[in-house]
Amino acid sequence: MTTHQLPKIALLLTGSELMSGDTIDSNSALIAQTLKPLGLTISRKTTLGDHPDALHQEIITLSHDHDILIINGGLGPTNDDLTSEVLARVTGHPLSIHTGAMKHLEQWAERIGIHQLNEANRKQAWLPSDCDIIPNPVGSAVGIQLQHNNCLILATPGVPSELKPMLNQSISPNLAERYALPNMPATRRWRLFGMGESRLQEAINHYLVKFIHEHPASTQM
Repeated sequence: MTTHQLPKIALLLTGSELMSGDTIDSNSALIAQTLKPLGLTISRKTTLGDHPDALHQEIITLSHDHDILIINGGLGPTNDDLTSEVLARVTGHPLSIHTGAMKHLEQWAERIGIHQLNEANRKQAWLPSDCDIIPNPVGSAVGIQLQHNNCLILATPGVPSELKPMLNQSISPNLAERYALPNMPATRRWRLFGMGESRLQEAINHYLVKFIHEHPASTQM
């Protein structure tokens, strides 16, 4: 039997608001739930504040140890949005105006009635040179896709209403195609009441022992 090697995935959440508790992290659950039907799971999750040196070191570490690194947050127009800048440092590809990102910004501005982009808006088009962009059908910040240390790095905005369509429309299909993922077994859920966890675990253990005894061939490697 051939074993299908699934990619090892890390998730890096950025934003001092996550560290202070001002913002509750719902994005990691959204990302994990989107990856699950593909048979993919997150092996490591890290949350860091808006500190460029710490982000720089963590991206280096995670990209060395994982096949995929998803970075969430830090792509906005403010000075504490540092993801593009740090990725440029990590990869050695300097920041430059990305024509696709600028076109996206101009279309976004026209759609919401902004007649002229300011410098804060334009900051979102300064991306590491030679990177690809991940379309954002809702907001102003495109995502970033690049390769470093043989790791696929995907940077996404921190706004949940922007992240969700990017996951569904771009990231999930990309990963399914890139890794030729196998068909995954279905998951069945039961909602139980009236029995404590310890009694339930004992019942499961009893069933497993019985199953292994009756079907020894199915448990052999």
